Amino acid sequence: MVPAYHSTFLTSLAFWAAARASVIPLSDGYHRYLSRNNHLKWQNCSLDDYPGRECAQFEVPLDWHNEAAGKASLAVIRYPAIKSPKLGTLFMNPGGPGGSGVETVQGSLGDSLMKSSGGQYDLVSWDPRGVGESTPRTDCFGTLEEATAFWNGSFVRNGLEARDNFTSQTDLDEFYEQVDEVDDLLARFGKQCVTYNPNAFQYVGTAAVVRDMVAMHDVLEGSDKPINFWGISYGTIVGIYFVNMFPDRVGRVVIDGVVNPKYWANRPAHEHMEVAFESSDEAFAGFTAACAKAGPSGCAIAKKNSTRASLSEWTRDLINAAYDYRRATGPSAQLSSAAIRGLILNALYQPQGWSNLALELKGVSDFLRDPTSANTTEIKRWLPTSVNPTDSNHKPRSDANTPNQAPTYAYEAVTCADAQDAGNTTTKDVFDFVVKVTRHVSHMFGPISTAQISGTYCHHWPVRAVERYTGPWNKKLSNPILVIGNEADPITPYVSAKHVADALGSSAVLIEQDDYGHASLAMHSNCTFSALKKYFLHNKLPQKDEFCGTNQELFPKTGITKSTLREL
Repeated sequence: MVPAYHSTFLTSLAFWAAARASVIPLSDGYHRYLSRNNHLKWQNCSLDDYPGRECAQFEVPLDWHNEAAGKASLAVIRYPAIKSPKLGTLFMNPGGPGGSGVETVQGSLGDSLMKSSGGQYDLVSWDPRGVGESTPRTDCFGTLEEATAFWNGSFVRNGLEARDNFTSQTDLDEFYEQVDEVDDLLARFGKQCVTYNPNAFQYVGTAAVVRDMVAMHDVLEGSDKPINFWGISYGTIVGIYFVNMFPDRVGRVVIDGVVNPKYWANRPAHEHMEVAFESSDEAFAGFTAACAKAGPSGCAIAKKNSTRASLSEWTRDLINAAYDYRRATGPSAQLSSAAIRGLILNALYQPQGWSNLALELKGVSDFLRDPTSANTTEIKRWLPTSVNPTDSNHKPRSDANTPNQAPTYAYEAVTCADAQDAGNTTTKDVFDFVVKVTRHVSHMFGPISTAQISGTYCHHWPVRAVERYTGPWNKKLSNPILVIGNEADPITPYVSAKHVADALGSSAVLIEQDDYGHASLAMHSNCTFSALKKYFLHNKLPQKDEFCGTNQELFPKTGITKSTLREL
């Protein structure tokens, strides 16, 4: 996600770091029914410390099968190759759905991507439909105040308050008492979105995103050239759709931090939480094991004789204490069990920040022991106000400095646009699934699954995409692709990468990275880095599936890596 890299590639969390700077805005004369401008007119959009970036707008049909529906406008960025000879264009999607490709390439992350791909490609990304400066928009409210009032602290957005792994019958009863209220809320939300922003949400599906990329490629490189792509997190869905929709146009394609397409497109959308959290508790166990190994000099919550088990118990006790604090204090409480779970899950995406996570958990513990003496200002600074990934100020950059600008809902809109029809799925079914996931998949993070997996909304989402791709997922490709999965990725488990690679057979090679964190670039691996460069520069893949170790410490100056933990 390489230092300061990974947070851009959060799939379901999407807490990417935004480089707020000017891009090419919609022209004053833009109108969805005017004739399309299907070329790219590049203008400088570099940041002071990151030169060489160019931005443009690219117009595409809203509906690729019905041009009378009008047009969409995409914000596009290009970082020209820094070495010769140029090998072509490499398209990139950073994840989400809702991640801004423009922001990703515009700052330091663009430099990291350029280096990792060998420097001989023009690196091109874009804000997909419904994201950032692209249209159609995915707004549902006029202001942040309106959105906040609508949700009114609902656990659907903020995560569920629960002790341990949801074993309290009182908690369970209170949870199910909210079925009717949440059912009404989700139905009203869907209606609110399509009323506030009509004729938009049916045009933001992934199949359209793929066709947009193909159209950009044909303008930049010509329709006779293969298409190169690097997708991370949700970007792997873009990649999987692409290689199966256009198997004869596949060039050098990498998908990293893989989302299972069958859960994405072929099953009830809320069931995605079952596979998404499959490795989350393993990642948390890695944090506590590494912290115990680092000891009190390296990890703020460790004691001399700490073990993985003792630190796991300490954290569970902390979550329970936060739960009790919120029950006693009420909705105005500065801490909650859901917020602590969200804080931990967010940090698991990026192991290089685990030492900071320990400091933050220590701060929470100090606060709960004595709320009057703790530094509440500092706690507020790093504690998430919401564990929902779409609440992290994902708004068009032109409005970035407007404090009351409402969030957009690309995360929900794209997920539900791609989802299978709701059928007879009910809100009670979703509630039952949350309990199942908490009891049997992830004790630690199941209670916040409704706020992490946007499929929660889809049974009441009023529209689906005008074009949905639902497979097959095993096409024979014109060029084999590289699939990468971390052993203990907290939100896109390795099993999903293996599933996709196995389906593609000889058309894919799989790298299993011995790693925590979300996607392989969360931690540096010489082995993976070498494989990426050989593939991008020479179209050479490992002869068989490969296991790659990592070369980055989990806690600074401790020598602790995932492989050393295995030896304990």
